[in-house]
Amino acid sequence: MTIRNGGTPAARAYTGGVVEKALGHSQAEARKVVLVVEDETAIGQLIADAISDEPGYFGIHVAESAAAIEATQHVIPDVMVVDVRLPGMSGFELYDWLKKNPQTSNIPVLFETASGVEAIGEFRSRGIATYVKKPFDLNEIVACVKRLATGPSAGSPPASAPPPRA
Repeated sequence: MTIRNGGTPAARAYTGGVVEKALGHSQAEARKVVLVVEDETAIGQLIADAISDEPGYFGIHVAESAAAIEATQHVIPDVMVVDVRLPGMSGFELYDWLKKNPQTSNIPVLFETASGVEAIGEFRSRGIATYVKKPFDLNEIVACVKRLATGPSAGSPPASAPPPRA
């Protein structure tokens, strides 16, 4: 995890002060940061809270891609959980932006989707193999996040993607 300068006022507004919470936690450096990008607040917060309940993990929820991009200017997450359908910039467009940016290109991403076949085609065209379909089992998301955060490809470009989730 990388935390820069505590964030700008805009970042604090986008992230609801979670950058300060991460900085203020006495063991923030020992915790893996997971950025959850989900426009449905209840779902996003549920995922972030479930991740934060795990020892050694801190979940941050933002509701849109622009907020995620702003947050990554101050906190480089260990993993991101991204909804495919987001207002403005889609989850796929966010993924493409992350992969083009040298500071974020190595962040493992777990997608969540309620979409059908069209999303599967987009996953394949981008070489994305890690996703869960809605409705999902929260324990499955937490397990996937842990695998991505601690796996051999955590923080480095994926040599081979894990098997797809149905």
